[in-house]
Amino acid sequence: MIEGAMRQLTSIEGVQTVHLLEEDGFVVYSHGEDNVGGISGDFTRWQTLLQTTEKKSMITLVMEQGYLVFHMFGPQILVVKCTRNANLGALRATIRSVC
Repeated sequence: MIEGAMRQLTSIEGVQTVHLLEEDGFVVYSHGEDNVGGISGDFTRWQTLLQTTEKKSMITLVMEQGYLVFHMFGPQILVVKCTRNANLGALRATIRSVC
């Protein structure tokens, strides 16, 4: 069930990785080449930022190599890493429809 929903995100051009995490950093779903342990470890650095936002909000971090999009819904957090060429509008619309 999760894979079917996440497949919509992974099929968007420019999306490199998709991770679904619990609030404590536990990885529920992972797709892509990034090391899952690294994402979970980096997640602890982003927790402060994420704790200050409202539930169901979406945050986009602009990085040197691309973007990180966080979407919080319920007790889970979706983390999508994509290249600079990715269509962020299409990505955000897909995230809203999936979550």
